[in-house]
Amino acid sequence: MNQWKFVRNAVGLFGSAVHEGQTKTGTELAPRSLREGGLISALYNLGWEINDMGDIQGKNYRLHNVKSQQFRNSQQIGVINGEINKRSFDIAKQNKFMLNIGGDHSVASGSIHGLLQHYGDELRVVWVDAHADCNYELGPNRNYHGMPLAHLYGSIPEPIKGFEWLKHRLDPKNLIYVAIRDIDPMEREFIRDQKIVYYGMDEIIELGIGQVMNRILKQFEGKPIHVSFDVDSIDPEFAHGTGTLVDGGISYREAHYLLRKLASSKQLVGMDLVEVNPQLEKTPEFREEFFGDFQQIGRIQGTQTVALGIELIASALGRTLVL
Repeated sequence: MNQWKFVRNAVGLFGSAVHEGQTKTGTELAPRSLREGGLISALYNLGWEINDMGDIQGKNYRLHNVKSQQFRNSQQIGVINGEINKRSFDIAKQNKFMLNIGGDHSVASGSIHGLLQHYGDELRVVWVDAHADCNYELGPNRNYHGMPLAHLYGSIPEPIKGFEWLKHRLDPKNLIYVAIRDIDPMEREFIRDQKIVYYGMDEIIELGIGQVMNRILKQFEGKPIHVSFDVDSIDPEFAHGTGTLVDGGISYREAHYLLRKLASSKQLVGMDLVEVNPQLEKTPEFREEFFGDFQQIGRIQGTQTVALGIELIASALGRTLVL
């Protein structure tokens, strides 16, 4: 395989078996499902060395008799993300590609923070999601999977127990949103006031995914890039096994093209693949296999969204269609 710019030919992989950032169980099952479906062999077949560090289990950090004031399970999520942060930083400082398989999107505050520790303000983030996840309204019934970017941006100044490790900030100008289409009013205001670059579905339709990716790579030229990929960015027709479905998302082809284009830049240093929920698939049956499904990566098996998740990671790590 060709040399990447910021990482050597090795992946540091860990699972974030976490559902505590929202109210639906099932996302904690995704890391195991992705591995059992053939993720490790797919990456090996693409030429990567694999260091599978196992899972961070959200249930192991459950706290009893702790009342969360700022958001649901706040202290538990803080401690969990602290562990994710440590793993992410350890992987990055070894010049490995950081692969975090979730888990709900709450786990991104830890993974991105770990990369910020290593790459500093050079780090750029492509956030692929139906949602902006920068809601900073606090309350005991708030779900942190809609808030991790608010924390990283510094929009939640209040100290929160469990998050003592969170010291670095992500400058909003160093992030680009892709596929957002279900945005809270305060998030709209924040995106407008901070002049955050975004390519929502209207922009993707108008420009085409090719032009969108050309613009992103031009803006982030020469910088280390992390992609945080929520499967609800994809239209439910192609990815139904997730907890916050939003109609009108990107297609199967657009999702893969986006990730292949990022991979072709050789600038990627990390990826979150989040919000896969095997319990919410339309059917528990494995996805139908098609001729050519396993080109370069070998056999994969899984329900619709699990199999897609494996393919998406493979596209981000160098799977191509022709050469």
